[in-house]
Amino acid sequence: MESAVHIIPQLTLQHFREMEALELQFYDADFITPPEEAWSWYARHPHSAVAAAINGKLVGFVNLFPVKPTVYQALREGRFNDHFMVMDDVADITDTPLHMFLSCVVVAQEARPLGLTRKLLQAAAQPYANLPCVGVVTDNVTADGCRFSERYGFTRLRRSDHDSEIYEQKWSDFLANLNH
Repeated sequence: MESAVHIIPQLTLQHFREMEALELQFYDADFITPPEEAWSWYARHPHSAVAAAINGKLVGFVNLFPVKPTVYQALREGRFNDHFMVMDDVADITDTPLHMFLSCVVVAQEARPLGLTRKLLQAAAQPYANLPCVGVVTDNVTADGCRFSERYGFTRLRRSDHDSEIYEQKWSDFLANLNH
């Protein structure tokens, strides 16, 4: 089955609808960015999302992208719910140094034993690997998300004003942790 896993080279709006359906298995709709909005980020910033499929079925994805420094600070402080994020909150890769937001990591249960999470994260981080990035923040709404953040070396900062857990780490540490 592992040989059938592949990173989808070009995502479509339909892929983002499939991502939403996968996300709804784990998250409440209040924490999910509408597919059309996520698609618009991807259309402008094609490195903002990476997805994988097994035999044509989407089984996982990662959203990792730079956000404006004010958004990053609000995320760190737990006062920004990314459900309400809009295109103007996303930074251009020329706006350095970059402040990265790992907004979503979702892998279907059947694909978890295949090491897909690490593969997706590595693919998502690769376009930014040689850019001047400061840090990366996560906003976890599930216990699995918190365990993920801790497993990948993030430090818990606080509980957000929308009942999630905020984690952060330096970008260089994040890259190093992806290769352990």
